[in-house]
Amino acid sequence: MRNNSLLSYNILLAMQSFKRAKSLYFLIILTLSIGVGVLCANLALVNSMASDPIPEKSANLLHISMNTWPDVQPPDEPMHILRYRDAMRIAESDIPLRSAVFYASGVYARDIESTSMKRFDSRVRATTPGFFELADAPFAFGTAFEKSRGMEVVIGHELNQKIFAGKNSVGKTLELDGELLTIVGVLKPWIVRPLFYHPTEGRAFDLTDDIFAPLETAIDLGWSIHARSSSTDNYAGVNETRDRNVYYLQAWVELDDIAKKSALQSYLDNYSQQLKDAGEHPLAINNKLHNVNEWLKEAKVVDQKVLAFTLASILFLSVCIFNASSLLLSRFHAAKFEVGLRRAIGASNKHMMMQGLTESVLLGVFTGVIAVILSWFFLKISVQFLPRLANIAVLEPKLLVLGMFLALITAIASALYPLYRANRYTISAELK
Repeated sequence: MRNNSLLSYNILLAMQSFKRAKSLYFLIILTLSIGVGVLCANLALVNSMASDPIPEKSANLLHISMNTWPDVQPPDEPMHILRYRDAMRIAESDIPLRSAVFYASGVYARDIESTSMKRFDSRVRATTPGFFELADAPFAFGTAFEKSRGMEVVIGHELNQKIFAGKNSVGKTLELDGELLTIVGVLKPWIVRPLFYHPTEGRAFDLTDDIFAPLETAIDLGWSIHARSSSTDNYAGVNETRDRNVYYLQAWVELDDIAKKSALQSYLDNYSQQLKDAGEHPLAINNKLHNVNEWLKEAKVVDQKVLAFTLASILFLSVCIFNASSLLLSRFHAAKFEVGLRRAIGASNKHMMMQGLTESVLLGVFTGVIAVILSWFFLKISVQFLPRLANIAVLEPKLLVLGMFLALITAIASALYPLYRANRYTISAELK
């Protein structure tokens, strides 16, 4: 009971202190809030960049890079894009639990029943059926297509909102670049940060795709490649790529047991050796398997500019703490008569320290509230300079908690030296 009374008394004294020096404390709170807000905004970006997008099985999902280039000078080694026959060799293996082979494309989409001729520019993922379970794609309506060939598609939440106002569109027909395909599934809102299945070509922070189509159908229809591709052969369209040295497909596999990784590595190396023995490529065998986080690191997803600015933000926050400490020191110096008087009537150094810490904690609470608001504001400003990060500029709950914690720590840190100095004042000097 006595402790509660003392706490209430300390809070009352702190509020009275705030009222007597409103401008000074407002400046202290604003100084610390800006420092914490800037740091939290940058940490939000780094957190989204460096986060594990599919933590429940990221160690068991492997991206495959191979070096089957038929010339002595490959574009790079190994390549993260594969030929059709190389990719199909991976899909045929019974070592993985499931596999996904795909490429990025794009079409204009329109509801065939609509009276409007408006078409929506849509991102396409031409893929094998295993993609959906491998990537844990969430379905709102319907299911995935079951074969790599068929006039069926799965569409994303955003496209379903645009064309069908979010209703169950399973069974509806879309006109995609003049071809009619039936919707068999609609995804729920699906956010993947970063976009682990295609972080290359600067796509790590893109939204998930609008349309998912069977791989063989997309190739047959000649849907163009909207990502990196390399070739040693001439070809008129993607429908001619199956038996040519055209590299544009990406391959992922999911292992039910990570111990099978060595078996998969041997499988790929043996395949490459067969090609080499047949004189189909002169390169050294160098096939690589990267799990999700290794692949994101390999793709250099974390922007070095953002990292550098985050370090600068830490230094800026240190300056803010120093400035706030200087302001508090001037405040305690101005109130040294009050300090001396309270000590003269019996307040101990411990009581004075507790009073100062209570005041600091209150400052931290006020700072935290404003810092959270400023974090959101600074995050929006950052996106103006780095527009490609717009999709990952999100303040997650854990960062809001971190912001409040940082605000408390910085408020207490800025008050430690002034409190130490205040408790060094002699009673006689202050009452003289």
